[in-house]
Amino acid sequence: MPRKPFLFLAALCAIPLLAMCAPVAQAAHLPHSQPVIRVGIVLFNGVEPVDYAGPYEVFAQAGFSVATVSADGKAVTGMGLKVIPDYSFANAPRFDVLVVPGGDVDRPQHDRNLIAFIRQRSVSARQVLSVCTGTYILAATDLLDGQQATTFVESIHDLAATYPKIQVRDDVRWVDNGKTVTSAGLTTGMAAALHIVAKLKGLDTARTVAMRMEYAWEPDPGAGFVRGAMADKYIPDLSHVAWPKGARFESIFSLGGAQQWRIRTRIETSLPPQALLARIDDVVGQTPGWHAEPARGLHHWRKVEAGKVIELTFSSGAVQKGGYDVGANLEVSGT
Repeated sequence: MPRKPFLFLAALCAIPLLAMCAPVAQAAHLPHSQPVIRVGIVLFNGVEPVDYAGPYEVFAQAGFSVATVSADGKAVTGMGLKVIPDYSFANAPRFDVLVVPGGDVDRPQHDRNLIAFIRQRSVSARQVLSVCTGTYILAATDLLDGQQATTFVESIHDLAATYPKIQVRDDVRWVDNGKTVTSAGLTTGMAAALHIVAKLKGLDTARTVAMRMEYAWEPDPGAGFVRGAMADKYIPDLSHVAWPKGARFESIFSLGGAQQWRIRTRIETSLPPQALLARIDDVVGQTPGWHAEPARGLHHWRKVEAGKVIELTFSSGAVQKGGYDVGANLEVSGT
């Protein structure tokens, strides 16, 4: 075989490898002059850093021009991280992609100036992405009425109750309604941003960006790690338990998968363990669908939902140094 064609093919195959191994400076944010696609990320006090930093990295790596904007253009703080935006609402340019991150959104979702800005800029934007609890802010604009959406796993039920015109989903990492895309919590904002890159520049570009970021991205929003599909979604709401006054709680762990979930919490209180477990049982017993099964042991509960059998058991450890551990174990199986 002649050497020249072989060398040509070798050089051609090396191009993407060289690009991936290029110095960090070459992988950084591209110049803002004559951008192909402009991205604007809305910031506010209380914003969650990963909600905007994740998509920022994705879009910058894709070659988009990325800028941040706040109401007055002054610094905003979230989790102690201070950021100085590029623009204010008054002087912000037109954006092709508008990103609405989450965080502490109690005030932002009722901020008329913020809502008006997002509603106005969404008209000319090609894509509007909300991340995590940023869905609340986007929902307040009425842009999600009659559509599907998702959000941070712990806010799924509250979002559905607060905005009943929206069909809230917990079985996907993001929901695409065409122009509007809503993502689940935190790092799923990167997955949704990659989805938008795929829509605007092609699937191969999105896969290349994910590879460069060393991020295991799945183009299917229902594939991979879907936090809302984990088994803890079946745990009843225990916020109404008559927790002892002055008690101190420390989470030890809360983990599992789609078929099983375990929780262990340390509680410092003078209330005896069995008395506390009795209070928990009182609330579970008032929750529709749950039935006590004393034959299976104390504090054992069973529920059948959507063809699945859910078994839930509460337990406590020995009293030590003014407190004790309280645990919950949940198992999911077919009927």
